[in-house]
Amino acid sequence: MVTDRSSARADDRSLDADEGAPLRLRPEIEQSWRRCRAIGAAPDGSRFRFIDDTYTDSKLIRAARPVVDRLAEQLADTPVTILLADQDATIVDRRTGVRSLLGRLDRAQVAPGFMFSEEYAGTNGIGTALEERKAFRVRGGEHMLESLQSLACVGSPIVDPVSRTVVGILDITCNVDQVSDLMAPLIFSAVRDVEERLFDQSAKSEQVLLREYMRSKRRGNAAVVAMSPDTVIATPTASRLMDSTDQMMIWDWISSHLGTKQEWEGPLRFADGIDVRVHARRVSESGEQLSAILELRPMVSSAVSRPHTAALPASRHAPATESAGRIVGRSLATHRLQSRIDEIAGTVGPVLVTGESGVGKSHVARYIQQRWGHDGDIPVIDGSTLTPETVTDLRARLSSNVPWIVEHVDEIPDDAVAPTRRLLDAAATMSAPIVATATSTAPDGAGQQVHTHVRRSVSVSPLRQRIEDLDDLARELLGAHLPGRPTPQLQPAAHRALVAHHWPGNVRELDAVLSTAIARSMGFDIRLEHLPDDYRALGSGRQLTSLERSEREAIVRALDEADGNKSLAADRLGVARSTLYRKIRALGLENERFGS
Repeated sequence: MVTDRSSARADDRSLDADEGAPLRLRPEIEQSWRRCRAIGAAPDGSRFRFIDDTYTDSKLIRAARPVVDRLAEQLADTPVTILLADQDATIVDRRTGVRSLLGRLDRAQVAPGFMFSEEYAGTNGIGTALEERKAFRVRGGEHMLESLQSLACVGSPIVDPVSRTVVGILDITCNVDQVSDLMAPLIFSAVRDVEERLFDQSAKSEQVLLREYMRSKRRGNAAVVAMSPDTVIATPTASRLMDSTDQMMIWDWISSHLGTKQEWEGPLRFADGIDVRVHARRVSESGEQLSAILELRPMVSSAVSRPHTAALPASRHAPATESAGRIVGRSLATHRLQSRIDEIAGTVGPVLVTGESGVGKSHVARYIQQRWGHDGDIPVIDGSTLTPETVTDLRARLSSNVPWIVEHVDEIPDDAVAPTRRLLDAAATMSAPIVATATSTAPDGAGQQVHTHVRRSVSVSPLRQRIEDLDDLARELLGAHLPGRPTPQLQPAAHRALVAHHWPGNVRELDAVLSTAIARSMGFDIRLEHLPDDYRALGSGRQLTSLERSEREAIVRALDEADGNKSLAADRLGVARSTLYRKIRALGLENERFGS
């Protein structure tokens, strides 16, 4: 079980100790202590939080109750406690073998309604098992809270077999001097039983969904869709109206509107401009995983047929253009980019395209040139290689009206800065078709001197700030990798994992990930197991709502600006550090790297 080192006094490992001082604990316990120290957990329990409205009829509780009942009966005369906690580490059920243990548990606040996440309760069998996503033993002085150091426990996560997300923790707790080697196998066996019941519940939910789908079809509705997190069933008419990117958008829509309602109706615009009115009806019970039946009715002005989409242009490292000449994507940021390009395209003259590495600046530059009527190969010049002589030669060729793209103007050598400024001034006077790109919007030194001589600019947002575009981009990138063949689709679990990623490398990184996935899937639809290992984490295991995506974007931006310093990021956001840590976990950002 646990070594004798766990009996070391807690005050020898005070939170006020030097950050680098050894804590004389098992490595996994020491890691938890340091994590708790970083988020401000208090050893006196002063930060304990109580929730007085814990939900008592959730999918987890319905699956776990018979198992916990049976386990409690088996342990009726033993000095142990069985605890069931939800996905937020809040205790929702407690069973004690002998009543003499109740008083000690109540004094330690080990009772329904109390949150045992590490943020509030330090290192413990519930919160640490949830944080580590694996079974965890904590004994005596390994607990950070003084009130828990007379106890020993084993906690194990309960994983939903369908969504593969942690939905709760089952824990067995006893006095520290009454630990048994049977505690761990006993709790592991019970967890397996709960997970089997969760699977059975999911199977029944799928049966209900299919039955309601068939009923809607029989009522004469031509465009019917049945949806759950891992299932999409559509009639042929509905399939012609939407594609996989529309499916993800619809799921986000019903997740937002059917959270507390049984029905909702409203208009939606699909990726190719098809307007439909959607009537959505929830078929799952409250507290269960959402599933719904949707009836689609095309609006009169909408074209039902789907227009042809051109293959990706030569560069696949950027947003693609469709045959209609629009930037691919449905996010607000992409719509703004398109509007800005529409403004610029009416007048020829120098333009600066800015954005992070990999967002697609070079492609946008080519797109602007195409809007000016230059469809062939456009000469590309690397700004970092410019010399005074080459700049002078370029200036002499301005009158020929030859289009250029000058990349990396923020990396122009110092001796070429002044000639480049004169070149850009002359290009503006002559309305020359020059588009430049730069990685940053406000560089220091020489780069800034060049930027100020390009009066018109467009900014390409990073992918994490327009994650709604991921489906459209993926479709174009996948199509470009397999020209002349059916375009593979992202399966729901793979899509959720990609949406949850931070994308520091932007669209270039997405293209590399999809290239690997295509090779593994052999050109067929891409499932979660086809993604590279680092991209398979599902985070919360669900599609984020629009509000959660906005929160995620704000947190990502603050962490980037703070170079990953969470304390500084919390100050920028105006929230407590503990709140930021909780949001980072909830939004699936705990494994991401931020800043330079």
